[in-house]
Amino acid sequence: MKKLGYIFGKLFLDKKRNLKIKGKKVLINDCQKIGNYLFKTPLIKGLALNGYEVSILGSLVTKELAENNPYIKEVIVDNSYRKKSFDIFRNIKTGLKYRNKFDYYIELVGSIYLREIILMKLLKAKKIIGIERKHGKTLNIINRIFNRQDHMRENGVEVLKIFGIKDPGGIYDIFLNKNNKYSYYMKKKPLILYNGLASTSSRSISLEDEKTILKNLSKIKWAEIKKIEKEDSLLDLCSLIKKADLVISVDTGITHIASAFNIPILVHKCNENVFPKSDISIEISFFSKNLYKIAEDVLEYSHVISA
Repeated sequence: MKKLGYIFGKLFLDKKRNLKIKGKKVLINDCQKIGNYLFKTPLIKGLALNGYEVSILGSLVTKELAENNPYIKEVIVDNSYRKKSFDIFRNIKTGLKYRNKFDYYIELVGSIYLREIILMKLLKAKKIIGIERKHGKTLNIINRIFNRQDHMRENGVEVLKIFGIKDPGGIYDIFLNKNNKYSYYMKKKPLILYNGLASTSSRSISLEDEKTILKNLSKIKWAEIKKIEKEDSLLDLCSLIKKADLVISVDTGITHIASAFNIPILVHKCNENVFPKSDISIEISFFSKNLYKIAEDVLEYSHVISA
């Protein structure tokens, strides 16, 4: 079915376009997940600081974070958190609503699905900048294609190069309100945050295994161990993580939020191309008997460095 969709798209929609650019309105896609949005904040910032008006395709999950970002003009809630085939109808709706609204469309998914081709066609942006496709496929509709980088953050930096803009620096951008939920949270001990929950069960820690892990970490008597629970908002979660001295988590949005604040991280089974970029980021099995010892060493080292 996917192959048939690609063939249909190639035959009827994938046509070359040569249009001149005058404006500076940019739409960036693939900002529906926390990590995917954060990876693109250097790209967003770099464009905005150089006079471009940036909008993103986000989700209800990332809307709260993105709306607080002063470098973003508009958050367009388009696809669901997990992309499904029926999202093609959301793509069609978005494409028609924002047709001819953008001078640039930056396409960072790299799939060959029909829904992506339809969205690009319907948006009718003057110029499309896209990442190389999966499986060695090419799309004529994309005016400028760039190569995939080792980390998703650097994909955005490659796009900035196309615009002649330097990397603005920094890891990721998160903007909190001055009086955020944990702004007055007082710590009596160093704070270790633990999270074993990911968006998929395959990356999550079972409740039974979690008890063993937390028992292991409880050996650290001179620090407070706090399991991350559901917060009222994503910004509340960010506010809590900013207070942490160490985050121990499976590879998920929480690790990327911790990276934005440069919090030391111990991560379980990471995906290298989305691996956290904190100065101290260590991949370790949470089932290791030495987990508590490594956590202690990281805390001690980070406290010496910051002192």
